[in-house]
Amino acid sequence: MTKREGVGRREFLISLAAACASFLFGGWFGRQFLSSEKNMPDVPVMTGPALNLALNVLDFGADPTGVRDSSAAFKNVFRHIVDAVMPNPAAKAVGDRNLRGRIKLYIPEGCYRISQPEALLARLTVPPGRTLGMVIQGAGKGLTQIYYTNDKPGRYLMSNLDRWMGVTISDLEFVSDSAVNNFMYSYSEGGAQNYTFERCLWNGRWKQLFRLEGTNTNSEMTWYHCNFNGSILAGVYVPEDKGSDQFLNYNFFACHFEVDQGDFLVFGKGGNINVWGGSFIHYDNKKGGTFFKLLGGPHAMGVQRFLCVGARFEHRNANSRLIECEWNEGTVTFLSCDMSSLAYGQPAAVQAVFRSLNQKMPIVSFQSCMLMGKHEYRYGIQSWAFQHQVRYDNCEFAQAESAEQFIVYSSVDGHENSGGKPPIVFNGCRTLKGSFDAGFYDSNLGMHGSNRAMLTSKLISIKDAAGSFPAPGSSEQIRLPQGALILTVRIIGPEGSVDKPGAADYWIETGEPLPRRLASVFTASADQGFQVTETPYYMCDSQERCSIRLCAGPSSIYPNSTAYCLIEYIG
Repeated sequence: MTKREGVGRREFLISLAAACASFLFGGWFGRQFLSSEKNMPDVPVMTGPALNLALNVLDFGADPTGVRDSSAAFKNVFRHIVDAVMPNPAAKAVGDRNLRGRIKLYIPEGCYRISQPEALLARLTVPPGRTLGMVIQGAGKGLTQIYYTNDKPGRYLMSNLDRWMGVTISDLEFVSDSAVNNFMYSYSEGGAQNYTFERCLWNGRWKQLFRLEGTNTNSEMTWYHCNFNGSILAGVYVPEDKGSDQFLNYNFFACHFEVDQGDFLVFGKGGNINVWGGSFIHYDNKKGGTFFKLLGGPHAMGVQRFLCVGARFEHRNANSRLIECEWNEGTVTFLSCDMSSLAYGQPAAVQAVFRSLNQKMPIVSFQSCMLMGKHEYRYGIQSWAFQHQVRYDNCEFAQAESAEQFIVYSSVDGHENSGGKPPIVFNGCRTLKGSFDAGFYDSNLGMHGSNRAMLTSKLISIKDAAGSFPAPGSSEQIRLPQGALILTVRIIGPEGSVDKPGAADYWIETGEPLPRRLASVFTASADQGFQVTETPYYMCDSQERCSIRLCAGPSSIYPNSTAYCLIEYIG
């Protein structure tokens, strides 16, 4: 190892001074005079080169120009990191048997070519036991690049075989130009866990960035303001046959997954997943992928929860999808997300798929979102035996003009048990293409086929632009959801509510070629009040029958703002 002026030397001196002070007051002197523990066990004190607890890869011969291979230098650094691991008296005092890492590795600005797998973290060069604490720090995203040039499939730049936990990696860019390359393999039986990635960038072509396997933990992972660019087959991948439902708690803060193709999260098991903000784009005009795949089932209780808040998505072709979900419990929630920016440039395609594999679906909720395309719900021959719950609240739809245009129902095995269709609630929603007389999305879609549907009745009031009943000889039109069943129609005018003479001549009719009157009222003196209630039980099963008009006769008083036309329906 060569000596070098600059950051490494400075950090060396600081660390040496700290180590000396620690030796004086925490070693023999401290035990004799400062400790009240007479039988406190001796803790090994590192001496020699390992006392430099802030390492710089340049001191180990790494080439920041990217011309020479720096694999050997990084492997040498990692051996020093392993050699510095030791027990910790504070941890031992509270019964924590994990060893403690002691090294912070600094990688200055530059491009470092690495051709050999596991140069940053190796499965064979390991500490004597599970170890908490490792920090790898770059100069900044874009300033420090690790250029991984391996070309052999199935190899990883980093591998953790249930040894390391509490690993923090910051301010680095990782670049690969081979689609067979993988970034990190983590296997856990209760040890490997608690990774933090801050301000990192993965660029170029990758197969899998993070592959998580094992029987326990591999949990508590956080990505903060990280970028994923290029072509990435899978960002975070948990295989169904080698993963565990004990893998939990993944957080992504302001991350950007902007690739020409690839899947961001692929979980063959459960997971407790939070996505806070960020941007997600498939920017190729033909290639795509699925941002979130929540697969398999059934899974254990308490491990199926997905939350995405305030994120923005761009689907530039029909092969780009938001989510594919097969979970059987828990919740899947999108809150205040925007998927609509490219709705103007392409036909509506299925961009979300939820499957009931003859089991319950999770509770699915989209709240205050801008949505494009279509969402598909697939049901099996036994899906009718389970309760499903799907809601869209206060959402706006960029392409569909009605709930039936937005939702696609399909059978996964070609059966006829349509009672398994999940009823879907639309509440307070609207269509971007709708006008004042259309786009009433409040509905319970699928209620007619579902064998168990919890329904709520809806009530609509109709008036004109001035907030009054229509002017004489005119009408106001609305369009109810297709499949709605009109239960009651009320036309009400309180006594003494108008201050001039005139008639009340109003009726409700359908938009069919031969309109059907659902309710009507006539009184020569509107100021005496009027009220009529009809129960037509009218099914809106076609476009014409969904169109409803409130009409005013030629002798009707105007304005009449205190009158009400109320239509109650389900569906």
